[in-house]
Amino acid sequence: MITQYLSGEVARELFAARDAGGGEQQQMVILARALGHAYFRDGGLRAHALGIAFTDVEFADFSID
Repeated sequence: MITQYLSGEVARELFAARDAGGGEQQQMVILARALGHAYFRDGGLRAHALGIAFTDVEFADFSID
């Protein structure tokens, strides 16, 4: 289980993709990129060449703080 803060920009991208008719796959790409940058790449400080992809998400929970 990963708990990670993602910026408001990510939420804007997700809503824009949804509003433009983007499907779940497009939203998964946005989330994978954002999670990869924030969690695995430590905001761009490490693992620059690491590729991130969601392949089997069972549960996602989002909240606005």
